[in-house]
Amino acid sequence: VIAAKRVEGFADPLSVFGFVQLVLAVLPALFVASAIGDDIEDHSITYLWSRPIPRWSVAVGKLIAMVPVIWLLSIASWCVAIVAGGGEPTLASIGALVIVGTALSIIAAAIATLAPRYAMALTVVYMLFFDLPLGVMPAAIRNLSITEHGRSLADLKPVGEALSAPMACVGIAIIASLWAAIGLWRTRRPSA
Repeated sequence: VIAAKRVEGFADPLSVFGFVQLVLAVLPALFVASAIGDDIEDHSITYLWSRPIPRWSVAVGKLIAMVPVIWLLSIASWCVAIVAGGGEPTLASIGALVIVGTALSIIAAAIATLAPRYAMALTVVYMLFFDLPLGVMPAAIRNLSITEHGRSLADLKPVGEALSAPMACVGIAIIASLWAAIGLWRTRRPSA
């Protein structure tokens, strides 16, 4: 099954999806990491943390506000790119972008809690120099990459190479959960 119909002589859907994954690698850094990192760095989040609300709720609130914007921008860029390339987007590919966008936003939020001053830069470095390259390695280590699981979810990989959709979702959930635990641990520390 191919996630996007391909017209002969036009772009390969996997290549187009790869371009959209590059865009998606930068969007969480721009929106989530910079918002959380700037608030921590400017100490405005310290004021919010002094209120009678759980500390984690501030970061989760920012995620809830920013993630739909990331979904909208990534889905719009995918639809425009695949239609311009001569294909049609499918529900599997759009769903993959929603799941991957959410997971990458969680990673960006966790990185922002670890290094607020350099949150955006470190998130871009993580996405472009770790997650994306790891996902194209021809070994099992590629399963540590959110983008690799996203390609499987989008149904863009050859049948023998793709993970099943449930396995890809489990992989994304495990990676995102580890990063979420790191971010929550960091927000619980008084020095954060």
